[in-house]
Amino acid sequence: MVIVIKTIVILPVMQITSINATPFELKLKEPFVLANETVDVGVNVIIKVETDSGIIGWGCATPDTVTSETKESVMSAFNSVLKDILVGKDPTRIHLLNEIIEDKLKENPSLKAGINIALYDILGKKADMPLFRLLGGYRDKIETSVTIGLNPRDVMVEKAKEYVSQGFTCLKVKCGMDSNQDIEAVLAIRGAVGPNVKIRMDANEGYSVEQALNVIGILENFGADIELLEQPTPAEYLYALKEVTAQCPVPIMADETVLTLKDSQKLVKMEIADMINIKLMKIGGITNAIKANIFAELAKVPVMIGCMNESMASMAAGVHFACAFKNVQYADLDSSLDFVEDIIKGGATYKDGFVIPSEKPGLGIEVDL
Repeated sequence: MVIVIKTIVILPVMQITSINATPFELKLKEPFVLANETVDVGVNVIIKVETDSGIIGWGCATPDTVTSETKESVMSAFNSVLKDILVGKDPTRIHLLNEIIEDKLKENPSLKAGINIALYDILGKKADMPLFRLLGGYRDKIETSVTIGLNPRDVMVEKAKEYVSQGFTCLKVKCGMDSNQDIEAVLAIRGAVGPNVKIRMDANEGYSVEQALNVIGILENFGADIELLEQPTPAEYLYALKEVTAQCPVPIMADETVLTLKDSQKLVKMEIADMINIKLMKIGGITNAIKANIFAELAKVPVMIGCMNESMASMAAGVHFACAFKNVQYADLDSSLDFVEDIIKGGATYKDGFVIPSEKPGLGIEVDL
């Protein structure tokens, strides 16, 4: 009789040894004009999570007026609440740590997102897998829109032609300040880029119900072929958005209306819009985005993954997420293209209108602080 004795090796649990936050600003190539603000600098806070195994996780918080955050509020919350609370914890127990963060920090969703992203970066590096594959790997690239800010019509047309010449196949045109000018600009862009380029419109809460329906009605009559209209009405007026959705001939996407995980659930339950824009900075990171996307998919509501004025440090997480899940049918992941220079290398690349996640472990980024 042969007795086989198996040795069970218990690997030591990885522990977080320190978490640091460093604010930085990235200058935009040109001011970014929306219906509700003009931005010329991207404010970001890089998150560095160190472990006793030598693995470092990187994330990034991007405070924004949409989430009622500033660089100062992020840094204050980090130093007073989150700097030490996860030290000594196992960074791979992401759901547990996310619950701790959600319990201790009620605001500053981009800070939550930055730390949550860094934990997933560690998990990917520990598994030696790119994050999009670790999360499920539904696709290995996704078509992304590139955004044209509000400017005089001729400037917007030239920008559209420039993007198309670079290989992009989907344009997101900002609107919402003057409906007549919006109609003229979109028709001019359509005429300049031809019928094969997708055009999305984003009003950033700038229209009334009547204006939204009028703009789309006229554009449809002229054959502008709009793929979707994003957040036409003010975020707090849910039934205004629902009314546009019910009457509009093109799909309506909610963005500013959907800030939190609860918001996404409410929107889906009440059938407020045809689709939702999940941004990691709004919803508090990848863990919450997974929950929101599953809930939306069960209700047959498609999802877009969008971005703020994000460095590649956080935008890469959006790219990995977008490629991981079937229900993410749209992407607006172009913010890193707008900066004069980013401090982040890697993460994702662009080719023929698609954004492609890195195949390196985790986020696949390199940080030059």
